[in-house]
Amino acid sequence: MRFLLGANAVLAFLLELALLVAGAAIGLLLPAPLAVRIAVAILLPALVIVVWALAMAPRARRRLAPAPRLLVETVLFALAVAALAVLGQVVWAVVLTALVAVRIGLGVRLRQI
Repeated sequence: MRFLLGANAVLAFLLELALLVAGAAIGLLLPAPLAVRIAVAILLPALVIVVWALAMAPRARRRLAPAPRLLVETVLFALAVAALAVLGQVVWAVVLTALVAVRIGLGVRLRQI
């Protein structure tokens, strides 16, 4: 059981990093001028960081309760997956979806969610 708790924590952290990478990739893959793509590639991860820091992080002053936190997390990942799929990165969208499902499933099983 202890191993699963640690594995889920590591998976959650890696998925948070993947969400930032996905935000940057989404910006760079947009069919837009280079300046716009670079701006979006910087702004999307920054927006995710702000949301995470204010409402999701363990040390956030106004951390959301578990249910709303799960909802926000799910929405962020769903938006990233949808954008990746629309931009032609279907394999990465499927991989991200599968890993998020594993993380949420483990979280529920371990009563972390």
